[in-house]
Amino acid sequence: MDFLTGSCLCGRVTLRVPDDFEYMGNCHCSECRKFSGSDYAAVGGIDSAKFELTNGADNVSYYRKSAETDVAFCSTCGSSLFSRKRTARKHNIRLGILDDAPSARPAFHIHTASRASWSTICDDLPQFEHAPPQ
Repeated sequence: MDFLTGSCLCGRVTLRVPDDFEYMGNCHCSECRKFSGSDYAAVGGIDSAKFELTNGADNVSYYRKSAETDVAFCSTCGSSLFSRKRTARKHNIRLGILDDAPSARPAFHIHTASRASWSTICDDLPQFEHAPPQ
């Protein structure tokens, strides 16, 4: 299996994940917009057991966004890195931190009901006002 590497802006935090995301999508919720600093966050989800911090674990800061979700960022450069779903045991990797191109591409948009009013979705991917159906 191929692996992908990722890093923060300053390079102090590095990670490695298999190129085997369970899902990839674009989240338009207000929390992801604030955490990413953009109109949406492109993320890929993997089982937490497959996620590996290869360097700089002491440089990763966590913010408890909710009882289920912690978001992680580099404490030096502020790069948004990933979110960690506690009970689901998933990591949602911010695709922009990957140093390598994944083999898959985002396949949907979620939380479009709360997308930024100035943002336009310009592709034909499925859109869900909230979370996608299970």
